Parts: sequence; C-alpha cells; structure tokens
Amino acid sequence: MHVLTKIFIVLVALLTVLLVPLVVVYAHNEDNYKAKYQSIESQLSTAQNQLDSAQSLFNAERTRLEAMRQDAERDARDLRAERDRQDAEVRQLEGRLTTAESLKQEIFGKLATLASTLEAGQQLTGTLVGEVRDLRKDAMQSETRRVELDDALREKISQLEVAIAARRMLEEELNQLRDDHAQAMDTLRTYVATYGAIRDNEFNLSSVPSDRDMQAAVLKVMRSADRVLVEIDAGSRDGVREGWTMVVANGGTFIGNLRIIEVDINRSTGVLTLEDPSMAAVQIGHSATARKGR
Repeated sequence: MHVLTKIFIVLVALLTVLLVPLVVVYAHNEDNYKAKYQSIESQLSTAQNQLDSAQSLFNAERTRLEAMRQDAERDARDLRAERDRQDAEVRQLEGRLTTAESLKQEIFGKLATLASTLEAGQQLTGTLVGEVRDLRKDAMQSETRRVELDDALREKISQLEVAIAARRMLEEELNQLRDDHAQAMDTLRTYVATYGAIRDNEFNLSSVPSDRDMQAAVLKVMRSADRVLVEIDAGSRDGVREGWTMVVANGGTFIGNLRIIEVDINRSTGVLTLEDPSMAAVQIGHSATARKGR
C-alpha cells in the first residue's frame, strides 16, 4: 500500500475518533433535555401554583439551554469548518497522490529505459571484450611473427657476414690469382723470348674457361723432348673439359699451367707449361687447381 494512502486512512480514523464523542455527547444531552422538559411539563400541569416562583428558574434554565444551544451550534460550525479543512486536506492529499502516481509512472518509464540501456551496454561490453580478445590474439601473432622475423634477420645477417668474409677471401684469392697471372705472363714472355711463340694448333685445342672451382692430384708425369704431359685424378665425371687451363702447384709454390688435351671418365691429361724451367719439375702428388671462369 502506498504511503499517501496510509496517511489518508490515518486521518480518516482520527476524524472518526473526534466525531464519535461529540455525537454521543449530543445524543446524551438531547435525551436528558427531553426528560427534563417532560418533567417540567408534568410539574407545570401539577404545580401551576408554583409557576411564578419557578418562572425565574425556567428563564434561567432557558438561558442556560440557549447558551448550550449556541455552544452546540458553535461546535457544529467548528466541526463543519474542521470537516471542510479535512476535506481540503483530503483533496490536497488526493492531488499529491495523483502527482505521486504520475511520478511513479515516470520513474517506471525511466527504469525501463535504464534497463534497456543496461542491456545494450552489456551487449556492447561483450562485443568490446570479443574485439579486445581478437586484438590480443592478433598482437600475440604479430609478436610471434616479429620474433620469427628477428630470428630470420639475425640468420640473414650471419649469412651476410659469412658471405662478406667469403667475398673478402675471394677478393684475396683474386688478387693472388692476378699476381699469379702477372707472373705467368712474365714467364710466358720469357718462354716466348727463349723458345718462340706457342702454337695452339700444335695440339688442335682451343682455350675453354673453367665453369667451376676444382682441385685434383697429379697421378703421372710423362716427359718428352719438347713437352711435359701430366695426368690428374679428375675426368668428365668431375666436370673436366678439354681446353681447360689448370694451375699446378706444390703447396704454396706455383709450378706451371696445365692445358687439358684429353679427358677420360675419371682421368685427364694435359700439357704442362713450367713457370720456371730451371726449377724442380712437377711430381706425382702435386695439386692441379681449376678456377671458375679461367
């Protein structure tokens, strides 16, 4: 039950409590007055002779009754005024009750709107949580990919460093080969000055550049009056071709250039041009090296 309704019921109960004693008193006084009036009528009929002496008493009693009547009318007016005031209060309470009902409906509407807003907020929160989880998953995948890329980068850097070191070694070897080539050209010029020009058609063979780096060992040395033939342990199976020019050396000592003139499956034979004819000749076990592009 609403609190305004409870207040209204309490006020009605208080008004009832106030009116009941007044009604009881009025009814009691009316009966009493009626009894007294009848007694006076009987006395008046039986005691006419006492009328004069009782007239003053009657007038006094009438005056008192009039005063009581006026008091009763005044009380009635007061009660009517009190009733009007209470009616006004009741109407005021009814107006407040109507206002309270409107306010209650407004509050219910706001509560419904708030509930809808909370539901939408919960849905939005769920969506945001899902998006955050997806973003976290993507971030973890990106971090894993970044670590993999870092590892790959470090590996590539390591490979690059190895390649740079290998390039430096190749540059050093190239410089050494250039030096060897310059020495070989000097030796060739000396040879030409001493023995005359070298004839390539002597062996019916043209120069062919090597397509790979390779090293072989000298297996046999065959000498004649005008040339030195050398057989090595590498053939067509190893990629050796006729026309190659290989460098024959004993460790770090350059001996001469070997021109390949015959190739077998696992053996090859070439003509050796000595770097210095006065030096020790080629021997079995010396190395024959081919450089790619030479």
